[in-house]
Amino acid sequence: MQLHAAIHKYILYCHNNKSLSQHTLKAYQIDLNQFVSFTSNKMDLVDCDKDIIRGFVKHLYQDKELKESSVKRRIACLKCMFGWFEEEEWIVRSPFYRLSLKIKIPASLPKALNRSEIRSLIAYPTAQLGLSSKREYHNNARILNIHSRHQFSLLTSLLCIELLFATGIRVGELTSITLTNMDVIEGVIRINGKGNRERQVYLPDLSLTHLIESYLIVRRRFQPNDNYLLITSKGKPLSTQMVRLYLKHISEKVKFNKRITPHMLRHSTATHLLSAGLDIRYVQRLLGHQSITTTQIYTHVSDSHLRTLIRETHPLGEIMDN
Repeated sequence: MQLHAAIHKYILYCHNNKSLSQHTLKAYQIDLNQFVSFTSNKMDLVDCDKDIIRGFVKHLYQDKELKESSVKRRIACLKCMFGWFEEEEWIVRSPFYRLSLKIKIPASLPKALNRSEIRSLIAYPTAQLGLSSKREYHNNARILNIHSRHQFSLLTSLLCIELLFATGIRVGELTSITLTNMDVIEGVIRINGKGNRERQVYLPDLSLTHLIESYLIVRRRFQPNDNYLLITSKGKPLSTQMVRLYLKHISEKVKFNKRITPHMLRHSTATHLLSAGLDIRYVQRLLGHQSITTTQIYTHVSDSHLRTLIRETHPLGEIMDN
C-alpha cells in the first residue's frame, strides 16, 4: 500500500473512532501531507524506516526552519499513525521502534498581557463603534443600528476579545460555540473541549451578557447560514484564522510592539485569576486542563507578579529609611 493511501485510511479512522475536533483532524492532515511530500509521494508504506524518519526531522529543522515545538508535534503525529499501522498489521514493526529522537523544547513561560494591554485591545473596537465604555453595550442605538459589514466585523472582533479573556477558552472552542450552547440569562456557556470533554464557563460581568444580547440582535441581519454564535459579515461561521486576523489588525492599530494571539488571552486569563487569588483547581476547571500539572505553569507567572507587588508594597525600605 502506498503511503498516501495509508494516511487517508488513518485520517478516516481518526474521524470515525477518536474524539478529535475538526481543527485537530485538519492539523493531522496537513502534518501528514507534509511527510508524504517529503517522500516524493511515491513511497510504499513498508519502505518507511528509521532513516526516513530521521531525514524528515532534519528536513523540518533545516529546510522548513521549524521550531522544536512544531517538529515535535509532527513527529508525535507520525508516531501515533505508525503505531496504528502496526496494530492493524499493515507493517511488521513501526519505524519508531527503538528510534532515539531527542527533540527538546526550550522551557518558556506563557506570555500574558497586562491590564493596560487588555484595556487597549478592548478600547479600540469600542471606540470605533462610537462607544465610550462597556456600560454602553446594553440596548445601545449605535450597536443595534449596525448594518454595514465593517461595523459588524468590529462588533464581532470586540465580542471575540471579551469572550477569550473572560472565559479563557481556546480559539477553536470560541468559534465552535453554538446558540444552543449558551444560556445568556444565567451567564453560562457550554464548551466542547479537547478530547470531546465538556465543561462550562461563566460570563463574569453583566456588560458581557449585554454585549452578547446586542450581538444576537444584529447578527440576524447578516443572514447566518448556521447556528454558530460568531459569524462573518457574509453570514458564514467565523474561522479561527479570522479571529487571529482580527487580533492582528487591532494590535497593529494600537501599536503593540508584539504579536498578539488568541492563546495569549487564554494565558492572560489564567495569570490574572491566579494573581487575584483564585484557587488553582478552579482555574484548571475553567481552562479545561485534564491535569493540574498543565495549569501549574501559570503559577510561575503569577509568582513574578507577586515579586513585583512585594517590591512595590513591602515596608522594609520605608522602615529602614526612618
